Amino acid sequence: GGTVSHEFQLPAEVGEDRLLLCPEGHFAANVETLSEEQTACPTCGGKLSQTRGIEVGHTFYLGTKYSSVSNAVFCSPDNKPQLAEMGCYGLGVTRILAASIEVLSTEDSIRWPSLIAPYQLCFIAPKRGSKEEKEGAVLLEQMYDDLAEALPHLAGDSVLDDRTQLTIGKRLKDANRLGYPYVIIAGKRVCEDPPVFEVWNQNTGEVLFLTKEGTIELLSKAQVP
Repeated sequence: GGTVSHEFQLPAEVGEDRLLLCPEGHFAANVETLSEEQTACPTCGGKLSQTRGIEVGHTFYLGTKYSSVSNAVFCSPDNKPQLAEMGCYGLGVTRILAASIEVLSTEDSIRWPSLIAPYQLCFIAPKRGSKEEKEGAVLLEQMYDDLAEALPHLAGDSVLDDRTQLTIGKRLKDANRLGYPYVIIAGKRVCEDPPVFEVWNQNTGEVLFLTKEGTIELLSKAQVP
């Protein structure tokens, strides 16, 4: 990466890189780039703590090495030609996905950051043949329509698991494995007055039983792209 470079590291115990971090956040470095004698932060003097990390990105400075060869110039404010200063960056796209799973997920479920989740919401309709099948399906559709009106940015970021031949539990397990941040289930309480939906917040592990209004309020506070 040269003498002026920056690594973007995701702290993780399973990471292959050893990192030294300032307790106050002033300084962070890969052990490979430091001398063995450096144990204190160069800014505040605090003792550096060691952890491990997964490198997910890297930027470095090229200067005019290539712009001088190709004569890549621009005009300065005083109308003089100057060589462009260049830099490079690399993002480990597949590594970011793997690192997210490694750091955030549990043994039986994936927890994606909202920015890379396949969908923000998964709706699970009642099981075929259940007593709440017909009424629950209508209420779930109304829930989607009202949610789309109140929070239009979620309208196209939702998926319906309509494999109603499968139990709700089976479909919920699949939803956990796919990593939808929120799952809304029309279960046994959907036929109550008012209807109550089972809402899973996957990133916190919470299971809430909410009315339509309560569900919309919850999702209005969610940090979604």
